[in-house]
Amino acid sequence: MAVSGNDISKSDPLDFSTPSPSTPSEPVDSSSQSSYISNAPDPRPEIPSPLANGAEKHDVIGTAGMSGINGKMKAGRAGAPWLCIYESFLLKNASQIASVESTLQHLTYLFPGKFKDAEIASEVVYSALGILGLYHDTILAHALSSSASCSKYQPSLHTRYTRHFTTHNAAYKKIAYFLAVIQKTELLIEVMSRKYGAQRGQRTAIVGIESIKAACRLALLQICGSRTLVTPPIPEREVDPKVLDPDDPIALADVGEEDGDYWMMPRTGQKLPQLKEDSDATQFLMKKVLLPDDVVPGRKLIHPLTTVDGRIKEILYILRPLLYALLTLLASRLRESKRFEGHQARKVINWMPWFVGFALEYICRDGVIDSLSNEGGIRAALTKLTGLEKRELEKRSNSMWWWTLRGQLYDSVTKPILDKLIKKTENIPLLNLVGLYIGDYQYLMETYHFATSTL
Repeated sequence: MAVSGNDISKSDPLDFSTPSPSTPSEPVDSSSQSSYISNAPDPRPEIPSPLANGAEKHDVIGTAGMSGINGKMKAGRAGAPWLCIYESFLLKNASQIASVESTLQHLTYLFPGKFKDAEIASEVVYSALGILGLYHDTILAHALSSSASCSKYQPSLHTRYTRHFTTHNAAYKKIAYFLAVIQKTELLIEVMSRKYGAQRGQRTAIVGIESIKAACRLALLQICGSRTLVTPPIPEREVDPKVLDPDDPIALADVGEEDGDYWMMPRTGQKLPQLKEDSDATQFLMKKVLLPDDVVPGRKLIHPLTTVDGRIKEILYILRPLLYALLTLLASRLRESKRFEGHQARKVINWMPWFVGFALEYICRDGVIDSLSNEGGIRAALTKLTGLEKRELEKRSNSMWWWTLRGQLYDSVTKPILDKLIKKTENIPLLNLVGLYIGDYQYLMETYHFATSTL
């Protein structure tokens, strides 16, 4: 029996019984029929479809999973997973960091002169440890800033000053760390250049490295606002890494406190140190007092060089190593030429680099005093110096003794004294070992420029 569309639209879709006979009716418009079919209520019970729910769940899980994988891939591209593993291992074993580093560095002192290419092996280990130490310092500083001992830790003036610029100026941070890496590897580069390029390659490497270092320091001088450069230009490690060891709560609690006997007050429970001398009481009270340097911002710990004389002195102090290297190269070429064969001429040529370098460093090391003395003289300038400026000037003054191991002064004065010392102690037990190591390092000082470099 034929069934009309009208009957199908009005019948139950799930009813498979025989329909009743059709009655004559008027023709139905197709649009109204489709509207009726679409708007008609479905009498079937709503049965949840496992495919629909599964697909939706699969889509959610798949999207989250892919986003997580992409995040991990991005994290892997940004920083290798093994670096995170190494950092966590480093912090868990923080108490052994300093001892291991110092032990390995002391082992490098045993290398010179002991076997073939000993200086290369020694400098490779020393440079690698130096660069690794810079990486360790950044990890430990970040961990210390987020640890419970941060409130008890009082950074030094040098750390506050350098940390201010490394955190507030990206260019300063990049240049300063690049300069630190160059200083850690300069002697290794010179040793390798001498081995594979002879003296000509060594001279080229010396001038190139000194040029790069001078350019970096001039850039730092400009970034700092014409302030006296500090050495080193990056924060140093000042806290024993063992205070970050979670398995050592005593070290964590005692950070910032010196070892000694304490007396605990019965009512408040506060601990006071057992002071035996008056000087101890003064030192203890000075630690509790805030000085002007403790409250000023980091960038104001060093005065800007406001005078032309002060800036010229600082620039010449920065260029001094490069000028000394260029003069040493010029003197070596003049000695090789046949123009100056007289004794007096050669004597002048030999002493010229040493005199010029020593004079530049001695005269230009205190440019900040010239800048501050413009308003009230040298005495007033000395009273205006900050603690960090005094320490930097003291460090520059102490580094002057390295000139006894450089150039013609070493060849004419220091070397004969060391040779006599080695000769007198060569037959004395134990002391002959000291003479042996002095002789090994004499080779480094006589052969390599950066063995006695301080800047």
